[in-house]
Amino acid sequence: MSGMNVWVPVRDESAVVNGLRSYRWWVAAGARFRLASAPGVRISVAELEPSDAMRLASDFAAVLGESEATYGG
Repeated sequence: MSGMNVWVPVRDESAVVNGLRSYRWWVAAGARFRLASAPGVRISVAELEPSDAMRLASDFAAVLGESEATYGG
């Protein structure tokens, strides 16, 4: 998807991508979009409805908590 995208730095791209899939969000691992920056995920928000933004933020926070506990090292 093109348009407005948000880059969110994360410790483990795969854990976040897979975690968000369990909440039915599809985001892209950042590896193919970055050259020298730290790991992250790319979220296309061009068609994100304002009413869904809070749910995405909440689900993202939950996944970050899970990924830190599970994959954070």
